[in-house]
Amino acid sequence: MTTTTTQKPWFKINADIEYSTNFKFFSENQIRIIRIGKKHSFCSRLEAKAFKTEIALNSQGMMDDFDIISLSKKIHQEILAGQHGTGELVD
Repeated sequence: MTTTTTQKPWFKINADIEYSTNFKFFSENQIRIIRIGKKHSFCSRLEAKAFKTEIALNSQGMMDDFDIISLSKKIHQEILAGQHGTGELVD
């Protein structure tokens, strides 16, 4: 998703949580994935909730770069669709 002049840059879920509407910024600054051994994990409850769904599908708990990017995009789209909390677009 690309931020334009007509699009608000942030999706505010509550007073303390805002996510960028720009996926590049979101992936570089707002979502954290760590790897311990052969397993990957997300560093927040929101991402971990979605990641647990993927773990069930991938019994080894390993993900390649494509899987990580795909899941990150899915989480970002869900956030902007309001699936993880009612929110509003803000400047």
